[in-house]
Amino acid sequence: MKRAILFFVLALGLAGTALAEQQTVTLAVEKMTCALCPFTVSKAIENVEGVTSVDVDYASKTAQVTFDDAITNVNTVAAASTNAGYPATPK
Repeated sequence: MKRAILFFVLALGLAGTALAEQQTVTLAVEKMTCALCPFTVSKAIENVEGVTSVDVDYASKTAQVTFDDAITNVNTVAAASTNAGYPATPK
């Protein structure tokens, strides 16, 4: 019986991680006025747990962010940029 329970718990744990997916979103980022602004935005977003990559483009005023949707979400990612002084919204 204990083996069956252990197997069930392990299977459930693995199923939960299997449902997690990488998600990529493009954010429109406001108030970037110089070539150094993307570094601040990038660092703020990189500090969000679950973010795996960030590419901030000054010319288009966008940030392309890839993250684990089991750990974080687009609103949390956008809030990190906004809290750093660069309001961001999904494009």
